[in-house]
Amino acid sequence: MKNNSTVDNLIENLTKRGLKCETHENQKNFILPGSDRMLNTKYVTTSFDSVYYIAYDSYGTKAYTSKTYTGLYSIINLPKTAECNIYRKDWTDHFFRINKHKTGIKFIDDNLTITSRSGWTPRDIISDSDVSTYLKIAKNFTPVKLIIQNDYISILQNLNDKKVIGIETDTWLYNDIDLDIFLNLGVQLIKNLTNACT
Repeated sequence: MKNNSTVDNLIENLTKRGLKCETHENQKNFILPGSDRMLNTKYVTTSFDSVYYIAYDSYGTKAYTSKTYTGLYSIINLPKTAECNIYRKDWTDHFFRINKHKTGIKFIDDNLTITSRSGWTPRDIISDSDVSTYLKIAKNFTPVKLIIQNDYISILQNLNDKKVIGIETDTWLYNDIDLDIFLNLGVQLIKNLTNACT
């Protein structure tokens, strides 16, 4: 009996949802002495309803070269200066988050921490219902962040040089239950926020 890898399981679980996947794998060996000469990267992408799904994993033998995440991304119509990261509020935010800003809306400020170098916040596009949807996602996947950034995803040509909205977790999500929660709630949240900007 064949043991499926997490990549195989992910592709199988996305395919049975009617999604066509693309798989990318790359292994690089650098001509360098020591332990920092290898980098393995694999990622799976698919798209639906103008939302792109990416599950990405890289492993490098050099410190800080490994990275794993799963995310949903789309294009959002906002000014160039509108950039932020949004997290579920946590007591550690006081120590570890910089450039924090409040919206002045109690439900948002009580539940979310918003960081932005420009000082922009999504107060005009995020509703209490959107905050609740985000909190449901955050309850199941920790950490998870909502991103609004310029030119954020370089591996997808359709998102290059665009204003991107995304929701992302530092985990490789591949099983049915996790995918159901992440895809259903994540797509709903991204569509709500992009529709609020049209």
